[in-house]
Amino acid sequence: MHLSSLRLPILVTLCGIIVSFGACQPEESQPAACSPPTEVVAQTTCESGFQGTLLISSGYKDMPESSILFEIFPQKDTLSSDLNVKAWKNGSNMHERILVSDEVLGNAPKFIVQVSVNCSGKYLESKYFAFVKRPAANPACFVWRQQAL
Repeated sequence: MHLSSLRLPILVTLCGIIVSFGACQPEESQPAACSPPTEVVAQTTCESGFQGTLLISSGYKDMPESSILFEIFPQKDTLSSDLNVKAWKNGSNMHERILVSDEVLGNAPKFIVQVSVNCSGKYLESKYFAFVKRPAANPACFVWRQQAL
């Protein structure tokens, strides 16, 4: 048997071993699991000091490069839960907070909001949160109270 005829089987075996070891190398660490917000709070101008409605989301997990998107559905009355109305959708540069201008909600007595976390290009959506307008102790103010959907 010639030495050259042994080279091919040895070369194939060596390639197989190299490929096997390469497959056993630890994979890059997977990103932490993302999850959408579990809570949203709505504060009026009288509560937050900002002109408009301040929405604050919490209870979520994200990654450094992820973004948060708020989608708001103003309602015509306190009994409605219409998600087909024209919605306002905007990302937040304050991450878990966004200030919604009074023009978006107008005189709506209720609004519904859904918050999404963009995790590596996939949007993970929260449940819907509903808020109804209620009188405050100060007659010049009102508050948004969360309402079960």
